[in-house]
Amino acid sequence: MKVHGKLTRTDIEKAVSYAEDFAKKWGAAQTDCLKVRLMTEEVLLIYQDSFDEDSKFVFRMCKNPEKLCYTITIDGTSLDPTTEKNPFTEILGLFKKDNNNFTWQYEQNRNQISFTIPIHTTSIKNLKFAWKYVKRHKKHFIIAVSAQLINVLMNIALPMASAKVIVSYTDKILDQIILTALMLFAVSVIADISIYFCYIYYNRVYNGILSDIEVDLVDSAMRIKTSCIEHRGGGLFIQRLTTDTTNLATSFNVMADEISQMFHYIGILIAFLIISPPIFVYVFTMITTKTIIELKRTKRMYTDDNTFRQANERVSGMISEMVNGSTDIKTLNSEQSFHNEISKQIRFANQRHINMMQTSWRFKFARWGFGDIAILAFICIVATCILKYDMAPATAVILFNFYTELNGSAALLLGEFLEFKKGFELSADRICALIYSPEFPKEEFGDQKLHDVKGEIRFDHVNFHYDSFDPRLKPRQILKDMNFVIPAGSTAAFVGKSGCGKSTIFRLITKLNVVKSGTIYLDGEDITTLDKESLRGNITVVSQNPYLFHLSIRDNLSLVKPDMSEEEMRRVCQMACIADDIEAMPLKYDSIIGEGGVNLSGGQKQRLAIARCLLKDFGIILLDEATSALDNETQLKIQKAINNFSSNRTIIMIAHRLSTVINSDIIFFVEDGKILDQGTHSQLLEKCESYRKLYQAEATVV
Repeated sequence: MKVHGKLTRTDIEKAVSYAEDFAKKWGAAQTDCLKVRLMTEEVLLIYQDSFDEDSKFVFRMCKNPEKLCYTITIDGTSLDPTTEKNPFTEILGLFKKDNNNFTWQYEQNRNQISFTIPIHTTSIKNLKFAWKYVKRHKKHFIIAVSAQLINVLMNIALPMASAKVIVSYTDKILDQIILTALMLFAVSVIADISIYFCYIYYNRVYNGILSDIEVDLVDSAMRIKTSCIEHRGGGLFIQRLTTDTTNLATSFNVMADEISQMFHYIGILIAFLIISPPIFVYVFTMITTKTIIELKRTKRMYTDDNTFRQANERVSGMISEMVNGSTDIKTLNSEQSFHNEISKQIRFANQRHINMMQTSWRFKFARWGFGDIAILAFICIVATCILKYDMAPATAVILFNFYTELNGSAALLLGEFLEFKKGFELSADRICALIYSPEFPKEEFGDQKLHDVKGEIRFDHVNFHYDSFDPRLKPRQILKDMNFVIPAGSTAAFVGKSGCGKSTIFRLITKLNVVKSGTIYLDGEDITTLDKESLRGNITVVSQNPYLFHLSIRDNLSLVKPDMSEEEMRRVCQMACIADDIEAMPLKYDSIIGEGGVNLSGGQKQRLAIARCLLKDFGIILLDEATSALDNETQLKIQKAINNFSSNRTIIMIAHRLSTVINSDIIFFVEDGKILDQGTHSQLLEKCESYRKLYQAEATVV
């Protein structure tokens, strides 16, 4: 693919758009697509500043098996972008840092800049990926393939048997007619039986593969870093967990059917070769030409379909947000603006689909036109053979019937097969990316086990900032050289203004995010060396807005502890001050609470979340504004419950209301990502002016 232009703003924008679209179409990672856009734009703008706008450039893009290659050639004097004096050195660093090969050379009065972007999935990798799942159902797959091979042989024999029947009719030999008819009947019956068993066992393979892929994909999605999930949105994961897995699993059934039909047409070609080799050469040439047209169509369909699916992911994400945020949308009176935005995304996705189909139909129209010309030429060739080379009319009828079938159905089948093959590759690309691509980084844990956790937590010179998914933006430092120790079995609290880094501390303790420098210790062990069970099996978080599932109260609790007893369930609900509310419900513990706990009040959701964490008897409990939605009376009950179970646990709280943490063993006052001061409530009132002002302000409001 090439883009020709001059160093004008219009041509630069055109090149930038083509560069990004090319990366998206071939499945480059989202961050890589952005880097391509930035690199292309920066390079061309810098040359625009240095050269005349009439200077020409050529932008070439091509795909290799495992990478996308970009080359920009610009006429003019030598300008090396890799030197420090040039202003886009920083953007170059994005490519050098990620080992994206970047080169510059000057030849024949032309600057040539080349860079590459990796593609993390290939056709070979996709086939290996699919075969991994097929092997799990090897027995059924072998039976299906064996049945299909028998069917293939019958499909090759069927057209030749049919031809024999027509010839027998022409020769008027009764015995030959009966014999060929019986032979045709036997071949047809064997073909039917074989394809029946083929479908039965391929269907079993399909169901097994679909279940296995969906389970593995859910497992992989659960291991993806939280920051990535939050950034990419739910639509992407919904599409790949549903549509793409179904497409991948269905491909085995569809391709089995289409391969069987293809071999039927191969049988027809063999019959052509036996009956008339010259006409076989003509037919084979015509079919090959139509195949080339179909290959071009399906190649274009692959890239266009990838663009459409990405647009559809955004629509799915917005629909998910519309459902989850419907209450906020209504109370903010934002129905119209949200409607306009989602309508825009829907129209954009549908337009991508229309563009894809229009391109496909243009290629189909070309194939049809070529087919019409080819059948006209075929009739003329056969007529010439009858008149000049004494071809029997019966033979001409057989050839015409065969060619009519090949010219229509065979080409259509080939197109469907190639289209489905591309669809299979695209679905495999998207699923493999979710599992293997660095675009979706996975959480990593150590292998060290920690037994009998006491609950001491220590931050040692911890620094942290959230990564920016836009490389143009510099990340803001959240925690700065933070140091503190929370003794085992104590109750600690973090207080401070919004945005000072309190919730980030919790995310680092649970390894939802990983420190950029410094170390976090649990009972003296670096948490990066601990296995998942040692860390998250001993720590739980009750957040300000806990998520509850669209299940009964009993089922929500059993997700934490499947073998819980009735007594345990009632005990933790009593401790969390939610038991009386549950007993007042018509179905009590079997009451369905709705998606996100929509049928419960804010306070009820928080108390049920507290009961849920008590059920598993975690040694360390993090309460992130967990009492913010409670009235004063219920808050006192929760405080009493916390005091009841805190004797052998480490309790860490985040609170805006200082009244909820004044009895803590130690309070850390956080300001601008640092521990400004620490001590008991009375100690901080004496020595920390910022804490004293915060407490006095709260007392004044009350």
